[in-house]
Amino acid sequence: MTSFNRVKLSKEATFRARAAAGRLGITPNILYRFGICLSIDDPSIPNPVQYGQDGQEIDRRTLLGEWDSFFIALMKQRLKQDGLDLERDFDLQFKAHLNRGTLLFCNRVRDLADIYELLPSGLTNSIPGIQQQDR
Repeated sequence: MTSFNRVKLSKEATFRARAAAGRLGITPNILYRFGICLSIDDPSIPNPVQYGQDGQEIDRRTLLGEWDSFFIALMKQRLKQDGLDLERDFDLQFKAHLNRGTLLFCNRVRDLADIYELLPSGLTNSIPGIQQQDR
């Protein structure tokens, strides 16, 4: 189920993530984490066959960092929700969510201010210094 130590992205996701990360001034692993969350939030099930493995290979520890158990739990919950097998489908679905989410993120975020729009409204209302008019 969570046996992978490295994961390969598609060439398109790799290219777009590098460009976006450079433009935004963030590291690709942070971008990938946002992307995974975006993909998990999308109600459709991603098709793993749609994404090649001809791009960047990234170490799981670099990708998920101290949030590893959090992202693994999110994926397990999503697999259960989708009626997929935790053992058989985990690795393929993780890669699919990573790729799809990366592309979703790159399509939605052009500058750092766009990340604010991705946050749930309840969370944005509780951020100190952010007022309704700032949005």
